[in-house]
Amino acid sequence: MVNPPFSLKDIKPGEFTYISRRKLENKEGETTGEVFLWKRAGDENHSFVMQCPYCLVESEGEVSLKRRPYRVRCAGCNRSITLKRLKDEK
Repeated sequence: MVNPPFSLKDIKPGEFTYISRRKLENKEGETTGEVFLWKRAGDENHSFVMQCPYCLVESEGEVSLKRRPYRVRCAGCNRSITLKRLKDEK
């Protein structure tokens, strides 16, 4: 399980504008990875912590999520990973 670099219990109202935890699938459709995304109020980019569904390397970084489909890039295998819309995950 991927954990953010802060405690979820210590979040104050208005501190974040976006928080999301999503499961990630590999080519075979197996759920082998996970991403935790957040954006603090006043920040320009979203931050993330991710376990890649392909190489299983855990990495973190920043990404600009302005246009769909949203994507994050793995630091281990350099793959671009598409984040499904929440309503499409059901």
